[in-house]
Amino acid sequence: MLDKPGKSLLIAIIVLIAFGIAAPATHAQNNKPASPHPRLYYTPQRIQAFKAKIDADPKIKQAWTEMLTRAERLLDEDLVSIEYAESGSGQHGNYGRPSSQISNMGTTLGLAYQMTANSKYAEKLRRAMIHFGQLKRWAGDAQRDPPWNSELNTARFCFGYAVGYDSIRSCLSETDKTAIVAAMVQRGILPTLNDWILPEKRIHALDSMGHNWWSVCVAMAGAASLSVLEDEPQASGWVDSIAQGFPEWFAYQGNVLQNKSRNFDRNGAFYESVGYADYALSEYLLFLLAYSNVFPDAPSPAIPMLKDAGDFFVNASYPTSSSLLSANFGDSSINASGAKTLRLLLANGFDKPAYHWYLTKTDPGLRDPISIVSTKITETPIPPANLPKSVIYPDIGWAMMRSSWTDNATMLAVKSGFAWNHAHPDAGSFILFHKGKSLIIDSGNCSYSRREYTDYYRQSKAHNVILTDGQAENPEACGGPDRGVVHPGALAHLMDLAGIKYVLADATGPTSWKFSRNYRHFLWIDNLILVLDDIRTHEPGQLEWLLHFEGRAEQNAPGIRLSNGDKAAAIVRPLFPKNMAVAKKTGLKNHNPDMQVEYLAFTPPDKSRDMKFITAILPLENPEDKPNAQLELLEADEMIGVRISRDKEITDVFLNLRADGRRMHRNSNNIVQGWNTDAAIFGITRPAGAPDDPDSITRCFVICGSYLRKNGKVVMDSLSKVYSIFQTENGEMNVTLRGQPITNCRIRAKTKPKTAILNSRKTTLNWDNSTATVTFAVTGRQAN
Repeated sequence: MLDKPGKSLLIAIIVLIAFGIAAPATHAQNNKPASPHPRLYYTPQRIQAFKAKIDADPKIKQAWTEMLTRAERLLDEDLVSIEYAESGSGQHGNYGRPSSQISNMGTTLGLAYQMTANSKYAEKLRRAMIHFGQLKRWAGDAQRDPPWNSELNTARFCFGYAVGYDSIRSCLSETDKTAIVAAMVQRGILPTLNDWILPEKRIHALDSMGHNWWSVCVAMAGAASLSVLEDEPQASGWVDSIAQGFPEWFAYQGNVLQNKSRNFDRNGAFYESVGYADYALSEYLLFLLAYSNVFPDAPSPAIPMLKDAGDFFVNASYPTSSSLLSANFGDSSINASGAKTLRLLLANGFDKPAYHWYLTKTDPGLRDPISIVSTKITETPIPPANLPKSVIYPDIGWAMMRSSWTDNATMLAVKSGFAWNHAHPDAGSFILFHKGKSLIIDSGNCSYSRREYTDYYRQSKAHNVILTDGQAENPEACGGPDRGVVHPGALAHLMDLAGIKYVLADATGPTSWKFSRNYRHFLWIDNLILVLDDIRTHEPGQLEWLLHFEGRAEQNAPGIRLSNGDKAAAIVRPLFPKNMAVAKKTGLKNHNPDMQVEYLAFTPPDKSRDMKFITAILPLENPEDKPNAQLELLEADEMIGVRISRDKEITDVFLNLRADGRRMHRNSNNIVQGWNTDAAIFGITRPAGAPDDPDSITRCFVICGSYLRKNGKVVMDSLSKVYSIFQTENGEMNVTLRGQPITNCRIRAKTKPKTAILNSRKTTLNWDNSTATVTFAVTGRQAN
C-alpha cells in the first residue's frame, strides 16, 4: 500500500504522462558534473570548435573581432553605482541598468577570457561581480502583500553571474569565490526559489504573474544553481526542483476559476505574443543547454512540445525583401523576432530547415556570445518548400493565411482568443500584410507605465473589431481590474484548398456582456478577402466596423483605398449593409502614445440588434491598378451574398440568413437561387457563361451545412453539418473536410475521378455510380 505522499507522487506522474511529459529523475543529486569549469556554455570542446570556425569562416572571424572590440569597451565601462541602483522604487526599481550590465559582462568578458586567457577580462568581470554583490537586493520593491523578493532583473543578475562565475572560477581566490557565491545565493537564487519554487516560502503559482515570468525567473535561478554545484551543498537539490517544475509549466492548461489562459497551444504557440514567447522560451532553453552541458549523460526533462515550439515563430512571420516581420497581436511588435529561441533550439538539438531560413532572414546570433559558440546555422536564403501557407493555433486563437512564402506576398493574420495581461481584448481582430508592408494593423502598445496602455491600447476600440455603442469586450478584461475573460474567443475550421482559404472567428464569449452572436467568417477567394460578420446584440445600439491602418486611407468610390509606401495598396469595400457612413476616429500610434493617428469606423445608418456585414478587401498587385474582380451584392428573401466576376469565371457566395439562430428547433433549410441547402454559407465557382448547375461547378465550399443540391443532383450530403472545400480537376477529387469526430460525406463529381485526396492525404475512392458521388469517411482528429 502507498502512503499518502506516495499516492500523491503517483498521481503527479500519471498527470505528467497524460500530457506526454515524463517526470524527470533527480539527476543533479545523483550525478556529478562531467567536467571542470567552465561547463555551462563555454566548455573546452565548444571553445575549441569555435576557434576552428573562426579559422574557417570569414563571417565568424569578423563577428569575433567585433565581439572582442566590445569586450575591450567593457573594460573601460564604469560600473553602475550602488547608490543609483538602490535609489529606485517600484516593481523593477533601478535594477535594469546594473542587471543588464552584469549580464553583458558575464557573457562577453567570460568568452573573451576563455578565448584569449588574458587576465584583464577576468579581472574586470571579477570586480563587477564583487561590486554588484554589495547590493542589498537584486529586485525592485513594489510594496506588494506578501512582499516579492525577485523579479525579471533578479533573473538577469543570476544569468550574468552564472556565466561570469563559470567562466573565470578557475582564476578566483577562495575569498572571491566565497563572496560571489554568497551574492548569487543570497541575492539571486534563494529569493527567486523562495518566491517561485520552494515549498517553505513559495508565494507564486505557475500563473500568478504574466506567464513568462515563471519561466524567466526560475530558469535563470537554475543557471545560477548549476554554476555553484561544487560550492553550495543545496544547489543540486535546487537544480532538480527546477528541472522537475518545467514540465508542469509547459503542460499548464489554464485556471477556470481565476480566468487564466493555458500557456501553450497544443501545437506549440505561447499565448502571450510572439515577443513574450521568445522571452519565455529562450530563458528556459538557456537553462536546458547548461543542464545538458553539465550532465551530458543524463536525460533532459522530457518536454515533447519543444519539437514544435519554434514553428510558431516561423508561422507567425511575414518575409519581406529586407527583413522578417511578425504578427503583432498583444504586447509585441511587427519587428519582434523568435531568433534567440530558434538559435537555442538548434543548440539543444531541435533542428528544422525552417529555423535556419528564419535565422538567415533575421539574426543568426553573430553578436550573441552564447549563440556564436553553441549554435551552428546553415545559411538558407529560400524558405523550405513544405512550409504550410495556412496555420491555426486553436487553443490560443491565432491563425495565419498567406498567398505564398515568397518575399512581399500577402498575409492575413486573425486572432480570437484569451484576453488578460499581455493578450489584448481583440477577439475577432485581424491584420493584413501586403507587398512588404503592414496595411491593416493592430494598434500595438506603449510603455506599461503610461495610462494610455490601459486606457487605449488594451481596449477593444484599438483593434479591428465590431463595437456596439463603443464597446465590445468588457473593459475589466484588460482595463483597471485586469480580470481576464471568463469565456475566451475561438478560431475553428481552418481550410485552404483550390484557391480558397477560410477560418471562423467566434468572438461571442468575450463580448457576451453586449453580444449574443459575434461570429466573423474570413473567406479568402483567389486574391480577394471577404469578411462576413453575423452580429446580434442584447440591446439596439450603434454598430461600428473598425479599421485601423498604416499609411493613408482615401475615399475611392465605392470603397476606401489603403496605401503604405509606393507599392502596398488595397481596396476595402463595404458591401452590406448599404449606405454605411465612414467616420474618422482618433487613436494612438503604435509604441508612441504622444502621437495621434486616424482610424476608420463603418457605421450603419440606424441603430440595430441584428446585422450582417459583408466587407471585401482587395489587395492590389500595383497601387495604380483597379481590382481585377467585379463585385455585385446579391439579395433575396432570407439571403444575402456576393457575386465575384472575373474574365473567365464567376464565384457566387451566399449567406443563408435562416442559419443565424432564428430557427433553433427546425433546420436552416432554404432555397437560394435554386440551390437547396441548410448551409450557413456556401459558394459555387463556374465558368463565365456556363449554366448554374451542379455539373458546371469547378470548385465549391460549404460552411456549416449538411446538404447542397440542385436540379435533382446531390452536390454534398452528410448527416452532420460540415465545413468543406472541394474540387475535381484533371481526374483528381481534392477535398478538405472539417466536422464531427465521425463523419461520412458524399460529394458529387461530374465523372468518376481517378484518385481522391482527403485533407491532403490520398484516400480510397468510394465511388457510387448511381449518384455520381464519392463517399469520404472521416474519424478522429482529421475531422476537427
